[in-house]
Amino acid sequence: MFSAREHFKEKLNKINKKINSGLDFDFTAVSKRIETLDDFNNVIMADFFSGKQLFYRGERINDPNRNLLPTMLRNPDRLFSDNDLGVIHIDGNYVYNYYASLGNFVSVFNKTMGMADADNLYEICAFAQHYYHFSPLIDFTKSVYPSLSFALKNRDTYDDDIVLYVLELKNDKDYTTDINIANEWLKSLDIYVSCFDEDVVKRTVKEVIENKELRMTEDFRQHLERLNTRPLPKAKLIDIPSNTRMKFQQGVFLMLTDFQLFNVKYFTKNLREQFSITKFIINKDICPQILQIIECDAPWYNYKYLTDVEAAFKIAVED
Repeated sequence: MFSAREHFKEKLNKINKKINSGLDFDFTAVSKRIETLDDFNNVIMADFFSGKQLFYRGERINDPNRNLLPTMLRNPDRLFSDNDLGVIHIDGNYVYNYYASLGNFVSVFNKTMGMADADNLYEICAFAQHYYHFSPLIDFTKSVYPSLSFALKNRDTYDDDIVLYVLELKNDKDYTTDINIANEWLKSLDIYVSCFDEDVVKRTVKEVIENKELRMTEDFRQHLERLNTRPLPKAKLIDIPSNTRMKFQQGVFLMLTDFQLFNVKYFTKNLREQFSITKFIINKDICPQILQIIECDAPWYNYKYLTDVEAAFKIAVED
C-alpha cells in the first residue's frame, strides 16, 4: 500500500509529465531511441511493411534547435521587411504577396507551371518549396527509403545521431488529395509570427511588473494575448504530387496553421493529438548499415538519385 508521501510524489510526477507534454517544443515527449539494427528492423521497417498509413521525414542531425517547421518560419526575421522586431500575420494573401514581391518569381511560374493567384496557392507553394526552398509547407514522404536517404545523405562517417519522424494518420479530415481543399487550407492559413529579442522581453516584463514608467508595446501585448488564446497549432496533410520528382519521392506536405510562433518555437501537443507522431532518434553507429539496406532494397532511392528521376528510373530498370 502506498504511503501518503509516495501517493503525493506520484501525483507530482503525473502533473510534471502533463506540464512537460504541454511545453514540448521539439517532440521530446514522444521521442524514442533506436540503438541497434535489430531495433531498426523490428520497429521502423516492420511498421513500414505493415500496411499502416504512415508518413516519414528524415533529418540529418538530432538538434533541439531544429524544430519541425516549414522553411518560411525557420528564420522569422527574414519575414520582417523593415527588420524591426515585432509581430506579423501570415495568411494566404501574405504568402502570395511575398512570392509576388520576388522579382519575376510569379511570372516565371505562370509561364512554366500555370496561373497562380491568392485563390490557387497550393501549386505555387509546392513549386516554391522544391525550387526556392521557402514555403509554408513541410516535406514528408509515404516511403521510409527517401526519408532515410535525406537524413543519411550518403555520408562516409556520422558524427551525430539522425532523426526520423514517423506520422500516422488518425483522422481523414486532416488529410486531402483534393487540390481545391488544399487551396482552401492555404487560403485560410492563419499564423502569427513574433520575433522579439528575448533579453528585451525579459527586461520589459520585469519593468512592467515593477510598475516602472516603461509600458509594453502594443505588438508585444497582443503577442502575449495570442500566446494565451492560440497556443496549439492545427496540422493538415496534403497528398498531391505537383511534379514528377515529388511523385517519385512519394512526397506529401504537412501544413501548420492557427497558432502563434514565438522565436521559432511552438507547442506540439495539438499536433501530437491530431496525428500519432513519433520522433525516432537513430544511433549514428548503425547509420552505415541503414545506408546498405537502402542500397540493397531500393537503390533508386539512393540520395544521389532523389532529385534525378531519369537516373533513378535507369537504376530501377537495371536492378
